[in-house]
Amino acid sequence: MSRPPTGRAERRLCILFHEPAILGAGVSVLRAVEYLRPYGWTASGWFPGAGPLVAESATMLDRRGYAEKPIAYSLRGWRRDPGMARRLRRAPAYLNAFKRWLEEESPDVVHVNSLLMLPEATIARRLGLPIVIQVHEIPPPGRKRDLTLRWASAVADVLVGVSRPVTEMLGAHRGRKPVTTVHNGVPILGSPSRAQGRFVVGTVGHVSRTKGTDVFLQAAALALQAIPDLRFEHVGPARPWGDDEFEDRVEALANHPAVRDAVKMLGHRPARDAYARWSIFVLSSRQEAFPLTTLEAMAAGVPVIATKVGGIPEQIVHLEHGVLVAPDDAAAIAGWIRRLHDDPDLRARLAAGGRARVRNAFRLEAQAEGLNRAYEQALTGRK
Repeated sequence: MSRPPTGRAERRLCILFHEPAILGAGVSVLRAVEYLRPYGWTASGWFPGAGPLVAESATMLDRRGYAEKPIAYSLRGWRRDPGMARRLRRAPAYLNAFKRWLEEESPDVVHVNSLLMLPEATIARRLGLPIVIQVHEIPPPGRKRDLTLRWASAVADVLVGVSRPVTEMLGAHRGRKPVTTVHNGVPILGSPSRAQGRFVVGTVGHVSRTKGTDVFLQAAALALQAIPDLRFEHVGPARPWGDDEFEDRVEALANHPAVRDAVKMLGHRPARDAYARWSIFVLSSRQEAFPLTTLEAMAAGVPVIATKVGGIPEQIVHLEHGVLVAPDDAAAIAGWIRRLHDDPDLRARLAAGGRARVRNAFRLEAQAEGLNRAYEQALTGRK
């Protein structure tokens, strides 16, 4: 990895965050801001509403702007409070507020941190600003995704995927726009200290179909049949998307007599506090672009069991840096929980391998270097 140049003239970067909650996509780019400063970048941020990420960014961003965003991206979203009619009426005021803020900022480059910010990216394009769109998601295939990706290609100067599957998805609709992969990085932690006591299996994520929350709870029930002393913890908010049928099912699984005394649904809280007491980390997702939680667990010295989907195989080689299983296979997850419980040497080897993998391949310095290349490419393309 090359060193950033010194003595660069200051350049202004504006990051468009797709939500004000403290979630992976927003956290990943915020962490990189400090490492972009040696390249001459100062950063400001726009948020679609007030929230904890706005407060979290206070020491990282030089300037911040936000307004409540009424625009939704599904029929279910448009129907949420305050309802479709009010959302439609409020949309022009929101977009005008963003336009005024962006004109005042007058950035050299606009970093659009999600496909969900394409309306704002279109305004930035009309203002003649160079645009880098970074995509942290893999939407389900279909006409809606195709149209969204074509829109992104029309607006962006450079497209950035966080993993090879994302970059390949973007490449299918990029036209002549350059596409590159920039992996997210995570902080390198000091030597981990594992809490003594019960064997705890943890996971992090929204309660959702995509995250496979139901699969995690099914695996817990199966593992407890063999090892009743196991304990399970879930960190992440419940009912974030209004998928009541699925979320009712998850509540029923968590409250089943076979598991309710062994499972804690802890809600939204900092995951870093949990890694120190977890013996194993499980990510049972049905799809992932490039999750931070697996990298954070590896950096913390927690052995990882994760599904072989999306960008996860770029993070983990099976039985070198963690364990990979097929999606929707609760029995396989339970089997590996039992094996790792019974084999402390294997746990130690995977924990060491995971930490080394993060240290060698997923540092924040490398993420910043890749983003800077994308910004430079966007600037060069406008000259």
